[in-house]
Amino acid sequence: MKHFRSLDGVRGWLAWSTLVYHMVLLSDADQWMPILAYADVIGHVRVPCFLIISGFVITHLLLEKKEPYLPYITRRFLRIYPLYICCLALGIFATYLHFAAFADHPWGNYVPQPGILSDEVAGSHGSVLGWHLLAHLTMTHGLISNNVLPASQYMFLGPAWQVSLEWQFYLLAPLILIGLRSQRGKVALALLTVIGFAAFQKGWFGVFYDPSFLPGAGPYFAVGIATRLVYPKLPTLSAYPAAAMILAAGLMLMAPRLIPFFMWVAFIIWLRVEHATDPVSRGIDRCADVALNSKVARYLGTRSYSTYLVHEPIIHIVVYVCIKQFALGIGPTVAIMFITVPIITLGASILLYRYVEAPGIAFGKRLFNEPGASGASNASTKSPSSVPNIAAVPGS
Repeated sequence: MKHFRSLDGVRGWLAWSTLVYHMVLLSDADQWMPILAYADVIGHVRVPCFLIISGFVITHLLLEKKEPYLPYITRRFLRIYPLYICCLALGIFATYLHFAAFADHPWGNYVPQPGILSDEVAGSHGSVLGWHLLAHLTMTHGLISNNVLPASQYMFLGPAWQVSLEWQFYLLAPLILIGLRSQRGKVALALLTVIGFAAFQKGWFGVFYDPSFLPGAGPYFAVGIATRLVYPKLPTLSAYPAAAMILAAGLMLMAPRLIPFFMWVAFIIWLRVEHATDPVSRGIDRCADVALNSKVARYLGTRSYSTYLVHEPIIHIVVYVCIKQFALGIGPTVAIMFITVPIITLGASILLYRYVEAPGIAFGKRLFNEPGASGASNASTKSPSSVPNIAAVPGS
């Protein structure tokens, strides 16, 4: 099995940037300190990047292993579900603390996401609560529109809408690759992707906060799939086209939605640079290698799925304690949150990876007698090399 180890570092950066984004979003910190509103850029970049990476690595997994559908989907399930259920239980507990913290408007008009909060409160009791629980237990909450079940994507555990989306993609990915074997299949899938995305954007499937229903994320997965299919045919480079990439980055500022695609292209080009001959390319290579392949980057990247899922309940709990136990205003709460939440999240991620996530992965390997079930390699170059574990959810 080949493993693009640099992607672990990328996922680590994406997961921790998500934590920063949510600390701002879930505390309304940008209302108190307007400069924090720039964190919203993270929200527009991180999701497409995650989805492109997912399309790439799942395609890679299917092409390399060529395993039957049942072992594939069972291992995907065991990869994501045990940790998801643990964080969902914590998320349910933290959600009610979040409701209690802001029930009396302790910060006056400063209320994080008041519209979504109102929908979540309305869905937290009665028969609607039962439907929310059922949707989350089956990981179908992402494909249910707000017209049918208000705040379905964000209820209990906000980041988990992407887990639902990934599960939808996992179920269909082998069929997609089968369809791509013929020219007719490629055309049909391309049409379905474009039509489905257009219908999602037009609201024909209902109203969604994020592209949590597969048609709304189709183009991002498609870019990842296409990249992996053509990757072996790409030429190796002796120099990084730094000047061209700087100009392209300038153009991206006029089209922010294209920034994730630009970042992906920049990353793939970096992967193809070998034995750089000029000092600029060597400098870029060293900096990127430290950022993505260092021991710290790989350590955080390996645990980034845990980081991604557990950080929001921790934010809710910290904010609740600050408001209800110490009656703090928004300023002191934000200051305490930015100090404590990363530390607590890191500790929780380490424990969850060791006692929940890693055992689930190992069990999936043992279940189908996969070699190397006892653990994964810690090799650290940017090029693919022999490593027994790869997956697509954040930090997987």
